[in-house]
Amino acid sequence: MKNLARCILLAGLLCLAGLPAHAENDPNLPPHVVAKRASEDVITALAKDPGISKDKVRALAFIEEKILPFFDFPAMTRLAVGRAWRDATPEQQARLTQQFRTLLVRTYAASLDTLRGAEIDYRPVNLGPNDKRAVVKGLVKRPGMQPLTMEMAVDRQPDGWHVIDVAIENLSLVTNYRSEFGMIVQRDGIDGLVKSLVDRNAPRDSASAK
Repeated sequence: MKNLARCILLAGLLCLAGLPAHAENDPNLPPHVVAKRASEDVITALAKDPGISKDKVRALAFIEEKILPFFDFPAMTRLAVGRAWRDATPEQQARLTQQFRTLLVRTYAASLDTLRGAEIDYRPVNLGPNDKRAVVKGLVKRPGMQPLTMEMAVDRQPDGWHVIDVAIENLSLVTNYRSEFGMIVQRDGIDGLVKSLVDRNAPRDSASAK
């Protein structure tokens, strides 16, 4: 599960990472065009400055600036939690979203180095004028590794396109976490899921504080 989740996350990172949200994440552009420009930009940035991926503080800052504007974390968390989301209080929902965001961001930061030399071939997406959701399909290529098929679900919002799920080889990030989260909720309830995420993130907090 860990390697699978990391692989899916990396594809999502490559797809919509690298451009300032206010400049290039244009809701009037097809999402595959935004994705192509963005992935090329982030890979170029990492090639020019390899130190980014080796410095945890800089890596986290890079993620915050270049990648987070393209992800709808509340929507991703809601989909990952599944039916139990409706039973959660607003406070629990907010804590789940923050902890899930932290988990994904730190996975990105720890994986930046593996993006060097990668590329994605995108298929055009045909949209109607009123279409608010799309699926971007592509082929992820990394040196010395087999290509992987990728599908990314995106929503068109006023400030641009935002990722709500990524699938690699038909394996969905949201679906995989939903299975894990569902078992925790069934056993320990919503508060148990919150605690599980807090505990998962805590060791990294402790390590970074040293």
